[in-house]
Amino acid sequence: MMNLNSLAIACVGIGFAAAITVPDALSAQVEPPEMRPETGKYSADITVQQVDIPGAPPQMADMMTRMMSRRTTYCLTEEDVEEGYRAITRRSQGEDGEDCTYDRFTMEGGELDAQMTCRVDGRTMTMTMEGTGTPTSSDITMTMNGDMGVGPGTIRMRVIHQRLGPC
Repeated sequence: MMNLNSLAIACVGIGFAAAITVPDALSAQVEPPEMRPETGKYSADITVQQVDIPGAPPQMADMMTRMMSRRTTYCLTEEDVEEGYRAITRRSQGEDGEDCTYDRFTMEGGELDAQMTCRVDGRTMTMTMEGTGTPTSSDITMTMNGDMGVGPGTIRMRVIHQRLGPC
């Protein structure tokens, strides 16, 4: 049996110059559709793991850890899941995540790698996200770098999303 490259060479050899594109068209791998979360009600457990803001008083890091570590619930609709995992990572931002754009976003084989830039109260933050996901859950580590309002800093948190049932 002749492989695609041999077929292309044979076709070119007998004068079908257009066949040069045949191997590319036939051998191009079809990308599997991006995994999408299921619709439904979800919980998001947010745990702050690190607050590093040079020059800030220690009690500020403690206060930020207490304020940002929380459990929330939300519903994903059909419209939301059309975005795939972008809908879940956007929910991790809370209400302030509305002025964010993705610099990169991949969700392949259950592995998430993303970066977004957000503007919050006139400040710019860069957030990287790495983790795993299934149609009903995800475990994402987020690292935010940027102006924390009292100077540059870093906040790292873990967000575990779990589907609870229908909305």
